[in-house]
Amino acid sequence: MEPNGSNHEELMSPMEVDSIGEIMNISLGSSATTVSTLLDQRVNITTPRVNIVTAQEFEFKGLEPAVAVEINYVSGLDGKNVMVLKESDVRIIVGLLLQTEYSEEDFVLDEMSLGAICEVMNQMMGASSTALSQLLNRPINISPPDSFKIDNAEQFKKKYFNDDEPIVTIHFNLMIGELTSSEFISIMSLDLAKDLISSFGFGSSSLQDASSQPAEEPQPAAAEPAPAPLVPPPAPVQAPPQQAFTPPPAYYPEQPAYAQPAYGAPPMQQSAVIRGGNTRQVENPVYEVRSASYQNFDEQETVLTNDQSNNLNMILSVPLEVTVEIGSTKRKIKEILDFTTGTILELDKQAGSQVDIFVNGQRIAKGDVVVVDDYYGVRITEISSNVDIINALK
Repeated sequence: MEPNGSNHEELMSPMEVDSIGEIMNISLGSSATTVSTLLDQRVNITTPRVNIVTAQEFEFKGLEPAVAVEINYVSGLDGKNVMVLKESDVRIIVGLLLQTEYSEEDFVLDEMSLGAICEVMNQMMGASSTALSQLLNRPINISPPDSFKIDNAEQFKKKYFNDDEPIVTIHFNLMIGELTSSEFISIMSLDLAKDLISSFGFGSSSLQDASSQPAEEPQPAAAEPAPAPLVPPPAPVQAPPQQAFTPPPAYYPEQPAYAQPAYGAPPMQQSAVIRGGNTRQVENPVYEVRSASYQNFDEQETVLTNDQSNNLNMILSVPLEVTVEIGSTKRKIKEILDFTTGTILELDKQAGSQVDIFVNGQRIAKGDVVVVDDYYGVRITEISSNVDIINALK
């Protein structure tokens, strides 16, 4: 659906319109990953189309029957952002979230469905607010969204805007896997849109000055001498050529300076860039290199106190049950019920294999079966390490 109405260039210049589109593209585009994870589907939100119309001119017949989601900015920005989605898209989103496939006849836009779409939009706009916070370099918070079905388009528009009030509509293409390829619209007031672009220095006057004003001719020197400076002037530096537009610090963060390695490299000088275009020479810091010291982990003889010795003696006198397992097997209940005298069970160990020695149900060693004075016995051949015993207890 193509947006209707004119772009009202007297309200926002084409460069400002492009700027608001790019800002919303970055903020809502970053939320596609969040929605994709939430719905377990590939979600794409394409580059938006921005249009400026009056509330009377605004139409969304291509989305009807439609559902609206209202988002209020509580800090960082002042205003509302209203989303308009197709009810069929809401049905698909709710079905993916609740892992239920709804048909058009079975789907009802009840309280549970509205709550589900609110949760999706809350996650989506939360991620968008985080991206805006990074772009604007200030915290931005939203209130929990409120969703409702649009029964009457005129009443919906009058709820938020006057008929002759200019509004900004941003049209996005929404693709959710192979399930839908549709559109949704984000609506905001002109004041909120200008607040967004002014945070980047994209105001009308600055944009027009940067794009249309010619370079100033050099002015002749003043007849009167300039007053003497109060502080000694800085050393002369060579300034780089001035650009027509310098992005603000919040949009292009300054890269951190990386220290030079301290392994005998000769000292070098670096040029530090100072805001305003000037440069100055700074010396690299001098590092002191020392040999690394390591903690001694050699085992030392443990000396027990009297109390510890008494406690150990008490523990040593505790009796433990030692059992030997020749082998084991698994059988179903119906097979066990068929057991009779003479039934032979095949174990999971071969003849002559080592047997397992258990202490209180925990295997601690292995051994060979021997006969001592007509009694069976076990000759211990392998003892489990403390690490193996501790891991088995986890």
